[in-house]
Amino acid sequence: MSEIAIFSTSVDSPTYEPVVRDLSERGYDVWVYSADRVAKGIDSLEIRIGKGEDFKLIHNEREHSLSTIKSAWYRHPYLFNMQMPDKAKEMCIEREIDALQESVWQQIPDNAWLNHPAAMTKAQAKLSQLSLAQTLGFSIPNTIIANRWNSINGLLDDETIIVKMSKGLTYEANKARVLYTTKLSKSMRNELSTNNPFPGIYQEYLEKKREWRITVVGDDAFEAAIYTEDEVKDDWRKHQFSSGVRFSREYMPKQEIKRCISFLGHLGLTYGTFDFVEDKDGKITFLECNTNGQFRWLEDTLGFPISNAIADVLIQRNNQ
Repeated sequence: MSEIAIFSTSVDSPTYEPVVRDLSERGYDVWVYSADRVAKGIDSLEIRIGKGEDFKLIHNEREHSLSTIKSAWYRHPYLFNMQMPDKAKEMCIEREIDALQESVWQQIPDNAWLNHPAAMTKAQAKLSQLSLAQTLGFSIPNTIIANRWNSINGLLDDETIIVKMSKGLTYEANKARVLYTTKLSKSMRNELSTNNPFPGIYQEYLEKKREWRITVVGDDAFEAAIYTEDEVKDDWRKHQFSSGVRFSREYMPKQEIKRCISFLGHLGLTYGTFDFVEDKDGKITFLECNTNGQFRWLEDTLGFPISNAIADVLIQRNNQ
């Protein structure tokens, strides 16, 4: 029996540890590679390539045969948390580590991955997601990207629209900041009219009866409705653990769930978390899919066995 590999970072251990525990209890050998511990020199790493010798990786004094791995989970092995005072230097070093690690991922057979790293990178393109979603029959919001405000206001002339970013992460005064979805009124857009609106993603603002978070693992879907108070309706993630956000175990129409599974199938993926908005008339609109989205809080609050479902898929891959 070959080992099951999990590539992640220690900061994300609350997410992968229940999966490791499940796999270990079922008798499987689990190798956890924490990229941040390697980057900081806490865990040892050697990679050797010599004449007549295969790609050899030794992690914490143990050699691993990457080409024989049958099951692997790429779970955020790029959150290095190096905390350097010079943020530009930190970003440069992290980029180099990322590029080096890419050689490791390429040694693992394509069909071993829960989600192939390259397929995830391609799938994260937000505009391509919207195009695919519309092709599959999802309703999507009116969307525009432009470097002229008159183009944006010409398509989205509503009193309020929203703006979000493709990556959603920036640095300010050497500190990381998450850029959440933000509402923009007409008056705010007027104030910003002398600035270049590019590369923001601008969409119509959707009135919300409730939102949905759908976590798909293979053919299993875990459906959670999200109810938000008026003051936190811009982006529930920003207020996730406040009293203004409530999660409930409810069920979306089956056709929408089938489309979620089909969406991942078109991208060659097995795992994904989907975000939707439902208006007062029951119309459900696709927002986006995160191919490496968080899920542990749904296990804690609603009892979803998502870790178990992930372990099942990893075992299935391993036994093929």
